[in-house]
Amino acid sequence: MFNNRKEQLADLELAYAEFMQTARGLSSEDLMKSLGDWTPRDILAHFTGWNRITLVGCAELCEGVEPFYFYDGTNDYRKVNAQFLMRYNSIDPNVLLTQIKATIDALISYLWTIEESEWELDTGIVHYRGGPATVARCVDSLIRDYRKHREEIISGL
Repeated sequence: MFNNRKEQLADLELAYAEFMQTARGLSSEDLMKSLGDWTPRDILAHFTGWNRITLVGCAELCEGVEPFYFYDGTNDYRKVNAQFLMRYNSIDPNVLLTQIKATIDALISYLWTIEESEWELDTGIVHYRGGPATVARCVDSLIRDYRKHREEIISGL
């Protein structure tokens, strides 16, 4: 259903790099510009948190445990994202960019340790949208999120 691990991780690295290229070009004013429900600063905080919990969620899936954050899925992860905005609350773009880099590096390093046979393994955990929750599905979601939010920033400025 998804690309193999190598291809999917290359896609994640590309989506991240493109997002970061856009993020690095933001001025301090752009960082705080409203995009509707949130600002580019909020999106940076969002990714710092999501990189971290995607790592944990993938580890949980490999153990046959439902990722802890799934409880908020039907709420569009509003509670989870609100926690990220409070926790990663800097308005300094350099701090935010450093936090994202540290968390994506940790996530990608971890994902390379997962065996290819476990990448799309159905361990019986059901995604809140239906179907099996897999590592590949979590990574795909993050890839799409990086691309979507990059476009959101570009179109909002």
